[in-house]
Amino acid sequence: MTDLLADKRIPPARLAGALALLAFIVCCYALLLSYKWRLLEETLEGKAAADMRHLLIIPLLPLSAALLLVMIIPIFMYITNYAALQSFVLPRPDHYFRLLVRVYSAWASEGGKLKDKHL
Repeated sequence: MTDLLADKRIPPARLAGALALLAFIVCCYALLLSYKWRLLEETLEGKAAADMRHLLIIPLLPLSAALLLVMIIPIFMYITNYAALQSFVLPRPDHYFRLLVRVYSAWASEGGKLKDKHL
């Protein structure tokens, strides 16, 4: 009985890899957000050239947040539902992209509802 439960839990090494990938994605987003914010402040304060194209950054803020969520939700699916996704090793980029495709194709085929049995 304990062997069956052990197969469903994520091994510590794979958990560490998934969390490292999650931290990398979130840190990259934070750096991007900081850069966008600095450009926006410089434009509004008049320090940058009088180029108002930087104000186009404002609509991109919620879009980049949505992209962040699209990128990290499958990682949480991997951690919480490891039994169905144990063929992936997340620090590998090709496995991460296959995970994205698998999660979102299952989600799209079920009409926006995703259950463990569909993965």
